[in-house]
Amino acid sequence: METSDSKLEHEPAPRDISQEFLIMDTFAFLDFLRTMRSEPSLSITIDWKDVPTARRLKAFLESGRGQKRSATIRATDEQYNQELNVFASGVKWEKV
Repeated sequence: METSDSKLEHEPAPRDISQEFLIMDTFAFLDFLRTMRSEPSLSITIDWKDVPTARRLKAFLESGRGQKRSATIRATDEQYNQELNVFASGVKWEKV
């Protein structure tokens, strides 16, 4: 009998592409994502920067057809309240 814990052991950890997200412009990052199609899952964790960056992270989540994607922004209450729509759409909030 297989438990849910053993299923988690077999699932590879998501590939962290946080640095690529932060250093690449939008078009370079989209090109980079095309090279990541074979990766089963991707994750991005960043500190709050600004509203446009938060929206880019939301778009990253929404464009992941057939690929598991997770996104987290570390932010204060004030920063969180600047763009509630991003967090309501699946971007996780890590309160700092």
